[in-house]
Amino acid sequence: MKKKVMIVDDQPGIRLLLEEVLKNEGYEIITAENGKQALDKVLTTEPPDLIIIDYKLPIMDGSTVIKELDARGIKTSVIIMSGLAEEAIREKDNFDMVKDVFAKPFNIEDARETIKKIVEASD
Repeated sequence: MKKKVMIVDDQPGIRLLLEEVLKNEGYEIITAENGKQALDKVLTTEPPDLIIIDYKLPIMDGSTVIKELDARGIKTSVIIMSGLAEEAIREKDNFDMVKDVFAKPFNIEDARETIKKIVEASD
């Protein structure tokens, strides 16, 4: 069965880039453009193996999504993307589900390798 990765970012270019790279790796991709949309999708379908989420999002930010998932006992692995890496790193320290932080702009090849390791570890 294909591993499922959710990409959550309000910038379409970042969503599309990650989607293209990860589809080429054989992952099933789900996208969302804000935190509320992401949370709704996770709660109404089988949770993905990994959520890659921007820290600053409209409607509901990445931090709130992580707290909501944790409160509901959903332990999906998470990577936070952020131009504000220091704030995002604090989230990594607070939640076991946060496996890494990608400081924007990030190297797509490094990101691909990290994503692959995290998804494979979720078996």
